[in-house]
Amino acid sequence: MVKIIIDAVLIYISFAAAYFLRFNVLIGAYPAMVVGFRGYSETLIFIVVLWLAIFKLLGLYEDKKISVLIDELALLFISVSIAAFTLLGFLFLYRGLWFSRLVIVNAWAVSLALLSLERSLLVGMRRWFYSRGFGSKRVLILGAGEMGQTLALKLKMDKSLGGSPIGFLDDDPAKLNLNYYGVPVLADLSRVKDIILSQHIVEVIFASTRIPYQKILDIITECEVLRVNFKIVPGILEIIASRVNIEEVGGIPLISVSEIGLKGFKAALKRSVDLIASSILLVLLSPIYLLIAGLIRLDSKGPIFFGQDRVGKDGSIFKMYKFRSMIEGAEEILPEIEKLSETEGYIFKIKEDPRMTRLGRWLRRFSIDEWPQLFNVFKGEMSLVGPRPPLPREVEKYSPWHRKRLRVAPGITCLWQVSGRSLLPFEDMVRLDIYYIENWSLWLDIKILFRTIPVVLTGSGAF
Repeated sequence: MVKIIIDAVLIYISFAAAYFLRFNVLIGAYPAMVVGFRGYSETLIFIVVLWLAIFKLLGLYEDKKISVLIDELALLFISVSIAAFTLLGFLFLYRGLWFSRLVIVNAWAVSLALLSLERSLLVGMRRWFYSRGFGSKRVLILGAGEMGQTLALKLKMDKSLGGSPIGFLDDDPAKLNLNYYGVPVLADLSRVKDIILSQHIVEVIFASTRIPYQKILDIITECEVLRVNFKIVPGILEIIASRVNIEEVGGIPLISVSEIGLKGFKAALKRSVDLIASSILLVLLSPIYLLIAGLIRLDSKGPIFFGQDRVGKDGSIFKMYKFRSMIEGAEEILPEIEKLSETEGYIFKIKEDPRMTRLGRWLRRFSIDEWPQLFNVFKGEMSLVGPRPPLPREVEKYSPWHRKRLRVAPGITCLWQVSGRSLLPFEDMVRLDIYYIENWSLWLDIKILFRTIPVVLTGSGAF
């Protein structure tokens, strides 16, 4: 309700400012009969109510539909634009509603700026309060496996996310009374109602794909009765739900799964964006490339670039380029330290890699070593956004469902890199890659690119 009141005030201010711009600043360039502001102000109440109704209709005040700020700003842009066009339509249909069209154009720009600033400030304030322990939700995590532990760690490390993990519930007797990152395993899943009531839980998160569906439905029903929010980490079947078709054969319903949607026009659009963006970035970043190349030469012996065979779309092998961040002969040393990997699965990652150069640690921390992959994007071997390209030896160990991530061109950044980077277990990385492939859109790529910026600047989860 507070946001609606603030929006109403800002919309009114926007039209008042638009009137001032039209008849005080732009009157010389666009002569018109000046109408007193009182004539406009009488109509503004109708306009404010109309715009708020459109915002409500488009879901701008439904928090559950808006997960991140960039989603809200995009929806705000659409809502303000539709509201402005609707007002223009009223002017065309009803001559009694006299209003300057240039005022509406000015109001569109001013309101978009003010409302965007308002939402950015509100999100910033909310995260600031969360980071200091005010207003954070008490969260119960169902499943103390890798995903549950990673989720608890993320919530503990970043209090601005607004969730405080109170405990786990897990049916594995061996985990009972254990503690992961300071979050205890409280009981098994049968006691979910008691724990919700006794611990004053606000949100329940299903962080395991091994919980039987019947039990999930029972717990969801309990949550709805107790008015507790719930969220579910999707399994593979849930991820491909967008491609499920239901048909009937002899009165028996059958489910079929259509092909991956990233083909045809969508594939051409993605490739066009990659080609244009990589061309522009290569030109703009060329002076920085030269500077980094010089620093690498001064820091250690060896080539400037490091080329490595990676697996691309449909299993094709290509040479992926990076700025060299390790000493010469780093690949030969790998078998000696491979057992020290700090990630689960088939990816080798280690925080204090002894093969790193002094400059290389800095390049790796802020992902600057990845910049030469823009050449791979330009050549069509990679994309700006997509699953990270694996090594051939990693692919040899893949399960059949893991290979699904090879159905599209690999990317410089991906969904799991902005969702935890090296903190995520391998299985969850693959699950996020498959979710990306199944639900690709140009807007999803744009969101991932925007979310990559703060992740890279802070070096969150990078090693």
